[in-house]
Amino acid sequence: MPDTILVVDDDVVNVELLEEMLSLEGYRVDKAFDGFQALRRISESPPDLVLLDVMMPGMDGFEVCRRIKADQANRFIPVVLVTALRGTEDRIRGLEIGADDFLSKPVDRGELLARVRSLLRIKHLYDELERKNRELLRLEHHRRELTQMIVHDLKNPLTVIMGNIQLLLLTRKDLDEHVRDILDRAYEGGQDLLRMINTLLDIDRMETGTLELQKERVDPAKLIREVVEDFEGPARSQGVTLGSELPEDLPDVEVDRDLIRRVLENLLANALQHTPSGGRISVTAFPEGGVLRVSVSDTGEGIPKEYHKKIFEKFQQVEARKRRIRTGRGLGLAFCKLAVEAHGGRIWVESEPGKGSTFSFTLPL
Repeated sequence: MPDTILVVDDDVVNVELLEEMLSLEGYRVDKAFDGFQALRRISESPPDLVLLDVMMPGMDGFEVCRRIKADQANRFIPVVLVTALRGTEDRIRGLEIGADDFLSKPVDRGELLARVRSLLRIKHLYDELERKNRELLRLEHHRRELTQMIVHDLKNPLTVIMGNIQLLLLTRKDLDEHVRDILDRAYEGGQDLLRMINTLLDIDRMETGTLELQKERVDPAKLIREVVEDFEGPARSQGVTLGSELPEDLPDVEVDRDLIRRVLENLLANALQHTPSGGRISVTAFPEGGVLRVSVSDTGEGIPKEYHKKIFEKFQQVEARKRRIRTGRGLGLAFCKLAVEAHGGRIWVESEPGKGSTFSFTLPL
């Protein structure tokens, strides 16, 4: 299908001249004889390019161009101002309102066709990019729906399995030690998988803005001590020293307690995963410039600088793993980033290979 070019000029002779030049090259030509008629034509059937006379009664070409570029649906239609004006100021004015090019009257056929071909080539590239972007958005929407469906379908049978394991564990005195050990490990694995499923669901809800924060006043020192206490057993079993350094007068914060607890759990689990036996993990918190700053430091292998931002993006974890950098499943830190940002805070890492890592996040006071 040939490209459509809208020619706008109050002079019929000029319109017919441009129409003849363009028609001979196979372009489809639409015509308008004033600014209002041009805007109606564009609204009814957007052209691929507009050749727009500047000096027209009623609404001049500058105003028509401004309105075209102000319309989100039509702002990428190339507009060429056709004018007898030679002043630099007029050309600057045209560029400032969004004109893509200029043609001087009388119009030279060779120059006209060269400029038209060049702008249409750019327009076609944009149209293709827009088409691919729409297709990507459609596929992303389907991916999200499929992920949610799979995750929900996994959660229900998993809950049943874990419930039955719990029932068996209630009769543990009737079971031999080997069977009890198998059931304990199965239950722990189920809990781990359930946490992963809930993290996937929460990441999706936070990305789409559908997760409502259940905020309450929370004593951060108490919450941090509770989480550290939960990790003392696993840390001892790995030969890692775990502790916290908290001031006595730490101010309360208004947060979703469950989400922030999970942020702390993820950061401690991440630190424990990367800290060798004999290492140390420390949790600190202190007020700083209107925010509470919480940090989890470890003496693990450290992270190269080029990955300091990537490790918080769930779709960058695969690339990091290919480069032999251990980053876990690629969900925990992505969850932390979204959860902290949902509270109006930020999260970052300070690390060098061989010198450990410090993950810090802030929460408004």
